Amino acid sequence: MLQFGADPADGMGTMNTPRNVPALVAMTWLGLFAGACATSSQSVDLANNDQLYKDVPFATKAPGDRAVFVAPLVDGRVGKDLPTQERGFPITYGDDQVWERPVPVMVGEVLQRQLQSSGLFTEVAATASPQALVLKPTLVSFLTGAAESMAGSSSFAEVGLRLQVFGPADATGKRAVLFEDLYANRQMTEVALNPVSPYRLIGRALHISVGKALAGLDGSNVSRSNVPIEVVEPVAVPAGPPDGK
Repeated sequence: MLQFGADPADGMGTMNTPRNVPALVAMTWLGLFAGACATSSQSVDLANNDQLYKDVPFATKAPGDRAVFVAPLVDGRVGKDLPTQERGFPITYGDDQVWERPVPVMVGEVLQRQLQSSGLFTEVAATASPQALVLKPTLVSFLTGAAESMAGSSSFAEVGLRLQVFGPADATGKRAVLFEDLYANRQMTEVALNPVSPYRLIGRALHISVGKALAGLDGSNVSRSNVPIEVVEPVAVPAGPPDGK
């Protein structure tokens, strides 16, 4: 279980990753998700439905002079037991099966599209040339759920995305780690009889996490060869994002 300090602006808290969801719960979530997508013409896909995910309007003020190859997003979620109740009231979780495509594929497509439009790199290359940077994204958490209470229920969703950027290849083909960080966000509604669908919340959590990631890459200067970058050794990802990320 990943834990990180609360962020008043972003509503972050404990991060978990579900694995086994009872069939009845999964059917319930399918019904909730159908309500989240108002019309049958809307795709149940974060990368293809702007009712679920809206691109971050990010554009750097100092475009970089390096190309980047974005490796396929790694599903780094670790299955752990999740609490199924709180004070006797049930907690239920969403399931990846409600999506039209695998979650890592959708999130990876969103990230690649946002990098292309950010202006941070000269191009998002199709192959990893020796001169290009290599960005390795890992999905640490992607969770939706609802917690029942006496007064109703509250929906929640959370996303955790880790980015590693490797520099150009040296004479032996090895690449040094230039940048590494973890970006996350947790959304939770107030208790209500009919709260917002958690599948809408997951889009917002991803939107904020991607926005933080773009800003982090921009501030690191990793895309600018004429700006000194301190090469760091690979480090273990902390138990939670530093400084409220």
